[in-house]
Amino acid sequence: DGVLWTSLGETPTLLRKLMVWGEALHVIPPGKTPTLEELTSQLTAALRNRHMLLIVDDVWQVDHAAPFQVGGQGCVMVMGSRLTNVARALAPTSADVYRLPVLTDEYALSLLSHLAPGTIESHPEEALQLIHDLEGLPLAIQVAGRLLHEEMKMGWGMVELLHELRSGANLLNAQAPNDMQQGYTAPTVMALLKRSTDTLKAETLQHFALLSMFAAKPATFDLAAMAAVWGVPDARATVRQLVNRGLLEPISGGRFQMHALLMLHAQQIMAEMA
Repeated sequence: DGVLWTSLGETPTLLRKLMVWGEALHVIPPGKTPTLEELTSQLTAALRNRHMLLIVDDVWQVDHAAPFQVGGQGCVMVMGSRLTNVARALAPTSADVYRLPVLTDEYALSLLSHLAPGTIESHPEEALQLIHDLEGLPLAIQVAGRLLHEEMKMGWGMVELLHELRSGANLLNAQAPNDMQQGYTAPTVMALLKRSTDTLKAETLQHFALLSMFAAKPATFDLAAMAAVWGVPDARATVRQLVNRGLLEPISGGRFQMHALLMLHAQQIMAEMA
């Protein structure tokens, strides 16, 4: 019967977000603004016998997701969060938590080819190296693909831009995809990354920035190395916070990884602190 989608963010206007669903399902009487509780009840009744996919993205607090849990037995709900503890709290069981991996070379090249047709065919080796340098991150590839497409329309040299994009630096100031806009403004990639770091405590933010001292691509480190850089006897408390924010990712052998764009973000924070 269709798809209902919304993206919340840190401080969502829940009623306004939910009213979009109410208007789509025609449950709001003309000229009336219901309360959040009234609208939740109306949507629950409207969806009782429908088969729909409900998507609630960028959930920061468990309570924010509650009004959107209005689907009946024939509906499926998918929620997205950058916060591990929120994801675990929202999922019925631990098996219902899906940690989104990076793209494989095959899918990353397919996405890049879709966004910038002709790039892979004209520069297959450079395109593959770009994918590897961006570590398969969908956001980075999507922004890079749009920049490549714009460059192709201008008829300018592609090899130079491919080399520039491999450093990742100009991706930080590029505009994020339109579906990530806030209000009427599409944020930069840097602005999206800052949403995950701006609310960190000062000490935790400093520890995150200090990780930029490690060699990048891939930037991996163990607890002992992080404790040494941070000057603390035990790094686990800070590591838990960074993993929960999606700023660090556990990998095999007791090691942790920071992806390319986050490494650049950490470097910029470090420069601002200097």
